[in-house]
Amino acid sequence: MDFILGTVVLMFILFNFAMMWNGLALRWNLISQHMQMEASAYFASESLLATPGEPESWEMLNHIDGNVSALGVVNGRNELNRLKLDKLASENSSAYGTIKSRLGLEGYEFGMRVTDLQRNEIYYEFGRFSTGSLNNSLDFDRFGVLDGKPVIVHMEVWGR
Repeated sequence: MDFILGTVVLMFILFNFAMMWNGLALRWNLISQHMQMEASAYFASESLLATPGEPESWEMLNHIDGNVSALGVVNGRNELNRLKLDKLASENSSAYGTIKSRLGLEGYEFGMRVTDLQRNEIYYEFGRFSTGSLNNSLDFDRFGVLDGKPVIVHMEVWGR
C-alpha cells in the first residue's frame, strides 16, 4: 500500500513538473520571438535612417529589385532624402516583399510614416500598418530632418 501511494504521489509531482516546464518553455519561446522581432526592427530602422543604402543612388534605378542590396533613405545620418522617400512610396505595392527582404524583415509586416512633430501632416507613408492593437507589434519613433525641418519617422513592425 505504501509503495502504491508513493508511486501515485511521485507521478503527481512529475506531472506537475512537466506541466510547469511546458508553460515555461512556451513563454520562453514567445519572449525569444519578440526579442528577435525587436532586433530585426532596430536593424531595419538603422539601415533606413543611418545609411544611404547600397548602391547609394538606388532611387535612380527603375525598380527596387536584386540590384539593390541595402535600403537607406538618408543623405547623412537622419537627414532624409526626398527622392529616396518618393521611390520607396511609389514602390509600395509592387516591391513591398523585396523591400522587407532588404531590411531583414522577411517574417514580419511593417509600416513607416514620416510626419511633422505634431503628427498633423503626413509627408510619406510606406508599407502596411496593423489594424487595431496587437500583442505582437512594435511601435517606435525616431527623429529625422526633412528639408531642414525636424520630423518624426514612425515605424511599426508586427508579426503575422
